[in-house]
Amino acid sequence: MSTKELVEKYFDAIINGRFEEISMYQSPSYVRWISGEGSWPFGGFQDEQRMAQIFGIIRERFPDGLKITINSIIVEGNKAVVQIRNYAKRIDGRIYDNQIVFLITVENGLITEQKEFLDTIMVNELFCGTLT
Repeated sequence: MSTKELVEKYFDAIINGRFEEISMYQSPSYVRWISGEGSWPFGGFQDEQRMAQIFGIIRERFPDGLKITINSIIVEGNKAVVQIRNYAKRIDGRIYDNQIVFLITVENGLITEQKEFLDTIMVNELFCGTLT
């Protein structure tokens, strides 16, 4: 499977809520990093426990889920850049509308690294801030 095909299948599983499939696209050595290290609670390298906390916040604050739209996928060798739009309505009516860029590394047919670049001020406010 090509890097592009792997990344498309990975994001298709995420977008369509097939979370049980996600790990089959990830290497056992998979690492995930989110921008904003030191500026919000979920910046930096994430383990499964921290990702579970993030997913819990999403379920609690955005009960209708996130609407994810892939705007582009650019592949060069074993690297892919994926630009998405994340949109959701929080339980208090506030809108989350964020453009996110992922840099993904693939080795031996599996994702080994995922770096996520996003608007950390907005995410911190809507995910970790006070509900109104």
